[in-house]
Amino acid sequence: MDKRHFPDFYRQNVTKVYRFVYFRVHGDKHLAEDLTQDVFMKALQAFETFDPEISQTSWIFTIARNHLINHMDKQRPTVSLEDVQEVLPDKLDAMERLALKHDEQRLIMALKALPAEDAELVRLKYLEGWAYEEIAEQTGKTAGSLRVQAHRALKALKSSLKHK
Repeated sequence: MDKRHFPDFYRQNVTKVYRFVYFRVHGDKHLAEDLTQDVFMKALQAFETFDPEISQTSWIFTIARNHLINHMDKQRPTVSLEDVQEVLPDKLDAMERLALKHDEQRLIMALKALPAEDAELVRLKYLEGWAYEEIAEQTGKTAGSLRVQAHRALKALKSSLKHK
């Protein structure tokens, strides 16, 4: 496609890609922003070779998924300075931030407890905002079956969160 269409492509997909990356880097906002930027730089470089017959969503998420895999292969577990600073009681809203961080961690742990396919569906639909039709395109399932699976996964997630 013509690179003149890239700004529209970017606006249509940046939020979804950011959410996709954010939850896979366990809520590290700055890392998610950097990786999302990298994904779109790669997309821009290859945009002229993009086949409009292919779903734009599938194409950009394939780039994002591959970039995340490459990034994770290069990383070792560390604690970021920002995580440590967020816990320090230097601001009035420190308790609120701690409570939010705690809730995020509970959600991440509850998602990990779900079967991988259900966790991925919940992430895509409810955390990243994909339509069932887009997910169906990615997974080869029908939108109707995904709705049922998502409903069951949410029930299991709610139950898991109540018990934690």
